[in-house]
Amino acid sequence: MKGLRDIANFGKVEAEDDAVLDYFVEMNVTENVDCNDAFLVLGRKGSGKTALFRYFTEKSQSNNSSAFNLNGYPWKVHEKIKDSGVEHVESYVASWKYLIVIEFAKLVVKLSERYQMTEIVELNKFLKDNYGTNDPKIESIFSPSGLKVSGDLEPQVLGCKLGKISLSRNDGDVKLGAELNALTDKILRHVRRAAEVAEIEKVFVHFDELDRGITTLSESRKDMIIGLVLASKEIAKILKGSSTIFKSVVYLRRDIWDELKFSDKNKISSSNSEFIEWDQEQLFGLIEKRIKVLLGDDCTWDDIDDGKRINKQPKWKHIIERTLMRPRDAISFLNILLETTKKRNDEHLVFENRDVVDARPKYSEYLKLELDDEILTHWEDWEVCLQSLSRIGKIYFTKEDYVSAYASINSGATKTYSEEQSLEELYNFSVIEYEARSGYGGSGWKSKFANPELGWDANANRFKVHLGLKEYMKLKEERS
Repeated sequence: MKGLRDIANFGKVEAEDDAVLDYFVEMNVTENVDCNDAFLVLGRKGSGKTALFRYFTEKSQSNNSSAFNLNGYPWKVHEKIKDSGVEHVESYVASWKYLIVIEFAKLVVKLSERYQMTEIVELNKFLKDNYGTNDPKIESIFSPSGLKVSGDLEPQVLGCKLGKISLSRNDGDVKLGAELNALTDKILRHVRRAAEVAEIEKVFVHFDELDRGITTLSESRKDMIIGLVLASKEIAKILKGSSTIFKSVVYLRRDIWDELKFSDKNKISSSNSEFIEWDQEQLFGLIEKRIKVLLGDDCTWDDIDDGKRINKQPKWKHIIERTLMRPRDAISFLNILLETTKKRNDEHLVFENRDVVDARPKYSEYLKLELDDEILTHWEDWEVCLQSLSRIGKIYFTKEDYVSAYASINSGATKTYSEEQSLEELYNFSVIEYEARSGYGGSGWKSKFANPELGWDANANRFKVHLGLKEYMKLKEERS
């Protein structure tokens, strides 16, 4: 029977490098994206967005979907394809709609090759006339200086037929959006008709990694992300009655979504979005599945654990409590724990309490760096808050403790937030939890990562630093 010494690791932290499809765990969000109205998938970094993206594009829908990892996408080129005739938050809707519809056209042409339809002939001609192929790469969609249009695809704007649409224009040109929309509508009708005749069940386009490479979330990038979401919504509405399911699915970090402001946001959040959430039992199920894949179907956590508890807790629960309820964190802790355990020379290795304790400092450093990646985009001087918490020196603290420590830190520059505001931001990024009293005389700790929809309580007075940061910040755990 295989054991811990036979395992190289429990997987890669980055889902794009991991054998994630071997370990994939289906959740409600999987079905809601595949079959229902959800086209926006939200989650913290490391929560499983890319794993879901890969599941659809490499397994579930591999034949009838396009997968776009926007890491390295030519944002600057796309930024010029702007509709100046609408409000700034809608200025990229027309260009994204065109791009999405081109991807639909590529898929439908490929899936309908055996059908001799006028629509397919026209779509093929349009793609080859403008891109030299019926399968252009996404980064080439806006590379032509102009688009040639003819036949039934030739659009009309204000009664005038357009034989060509220029993509090289000044920002002040208000015609681009109208012309692109007219062309998009024509292509959509052809795509829908061809897909229905060919009895294609689904045509999906998936967009991931919109956040990759962002150091500062500029206003133009916000508008472009909003444009993609609104374009996906509009296309879903236009094609809702089709016998073919068409969908453009956007995978986005929750903290970036929270920064966006536009009129339809609440409606999309409530009707068309799915938030990836994990609880302790689901994360433990993910761990168990990885154990079975790595060690055999008959193996469970009990086969690699000595069975002793840490502070009256099972080891797996002790580990998960130090995560942000994300697969990435659990995998990282297990890999560090495995590395630590393998340093012992025991013939039959199992995880012992001392191994877990020895793994915590390195894991704590990992978690702090993860938070840096997520927070620095929005809050450059958040280290001031960490210094304040380190100065307090305890896991549990009061508002008075924090206000005093925060005021005493000389950051060398103007602090972004006041004491109260910075506490709220620490809560929003799951660095701290607050104590909430119940109506029955009891109390409990409330965290953003375990309760994503729970807001900040400005009246809270007692707080707790996330346990995963204890070693990095050298904090004591005394409740006093």
